Amino acid sequence: MPKDKGTETQRKKASRQEAGAQGKRDAYMYDPERLVLVTDEKSPLYDERVHLPVNEKLVANMMFQPDGPDSAPLGVIKPVVVRRNPETTDIEVVDGRQRVKAAVEANKRLKKEGRNTIRVTTVTERGRDSRLIGISISANEFNQDETPSGRARKIQNYIDHGHDKKEAANMFGVSEATITNMLAVLGAPKVIRSAADAGKISNADAYKLAKMEPDEAKKKLEELLEKAPRTPGRKRSKNAKKARQVMGRPEAGRAETGRPEPESAPGLALAGGTPEPSSKKSMKKLEDAVAEAIAVWVEANWADGNWNGAPQDIPILIRKGDWREHRDKTAKE
Repeated sequence: MPKDKGTETQRKKASRQEAGAQGKRDAYMYDPERLVLVTDEKSPLYDERVHLPVNEKLVANMMFQPDGPDSAPLGVIKPVVVRRNPETTDIEVVDGRQRVKAAVEANKRLKKEGRNTIRVTTVTERGRDSRLIGISISANEFNQDETPSGRARKIQNYIDHGHDKKEAANMFGVSEATITNMLAVLGAPKVIRSAADAGKISNADAYKLAKMEPDEAKKKLEELLEKAPRTPGRKRSKNAKKARQVMGRPEAGRAETGRPEPESAPGLALAGGTPEPSSKKSMKKLEDAVAEAIAVWVEANWADGNWNGAPQDIPILIRKGDWREHRDKTAKE
């Protein structure tokens, strides 16, 4: 016997009222390929961030299966705001460009692996262009960065519910080493946590202080605040160099990392001449020496700029040599 549509509608309305809801809004799901990213600079929806490269950590997060290999990928959690173009009827993205780009890339990889693809949940906005522009701006400009302690507590809670550091790294879009550093902040003296949360010291300095004995950490913090005060809210501190000196972190261009200095590559003219490697082996040594120098510079400078929260992976990948594959592929093209 078919259901009475009127009765079903009344039941749903009563259920919303019982839950305290004061209205409803439709949300639609799309294949991310269907969503249009506006690249026309004359369009009111244009945002230059549309040209940013795909966020690899976001792709990995979307593909992550929190309940195991047989579960569904995490996918796109936060709905994307769209509008239907009145002239072309295209579904254009108002907010969520990077999520859409990452979802497209994630689906390419999921298809290749024979896994189920993901869809993007959207909420449609209507109104004048000025309203849509305002939505696009507001969605990004008023986001607040999470404090180191707050994020660390989330990570610990996730691990406490049966996950390991590798899974946490995928979930939070950082390296396992960064997860370890973040968790170390939870065990630091309260004065260290407070200074980090208030932005008075960099995350890197907070991690290092957290690994010291409490009395030593407090003394070092006092010295840091006195000799290299940091302005909260600013990503780059004018006292970054002084902070590195106080904390014993390496200067740009020369690191005290505990690793041996890279060997001089054969054929590399120290006086500024052009290297003439005699073989592929010597060329690799030369490239490794250059990669090491770049990695050293990154480690000496990343903390004060924060580099979108993923600095520690950069020197690791540089030393690993993943860039060679990209270089060779580009050369062939």
